[in-house]
Amino acid sequence: MAVFFRTRRTARTAAAVSAAALVAAGAAVSAFVLQPAQAAPAPGAAHELTLTAVKQVDTQPARIAVGDSWVTYLKVYDDHGAKVGDGSARCSAVLVTRNGAITQCQRVLRTADGDLALSAMIDRFGSGPFKDKSAVVGGTGRYAGASGEAQVVMDGRKVSFRIRLAH
Repeated sequence: MAVFFRTRRTARTAAAVSAAALVAAGAAVSAFVLQPAQAAPAPGAAHELTLTAVKQVDTQPARIAVGDSWVTYLKVYDDHGAKVGDGSARCSAVLVTRNGAITQCQRVLRTADGDLALSAMIDRFGSGPFKDKSAVVGGTGRYAGASGEAQVVMDGRKVSFRIRLAH
């Protein structure tokens, strides 16, 4: 595609901006490529992750009825408080009583290393915090083929994950 400029000065400015963008992109790629790789756990070795998430969006209805579904969007942080990604959950109420509900939920936690997929039946009786044991049902990237379990604690807007991967 041909680009025409009104003046030579405009052409020189465009060329300088393009060159600066290429240099910045090259530096970013070099910084990423030259980072030392994290060693993956040895085959058969367990690997544990501790993550904390904060709900940003939660469409759970105030009064849950059987069959209701909702979604949650999360910002995910490591155990040092650094943001490492985001996540989502989709839950459906499968049993509702006057004391609470049982829900079936799928969660995806997305990090630079890859995604982790979790699945659980969760008892939500009383006022919380609510605890569940989720199955790690798969992943992508570094977590491809992941299996294991996660201890999850939901306390208001905060969700804590202690994930033990069996890889």
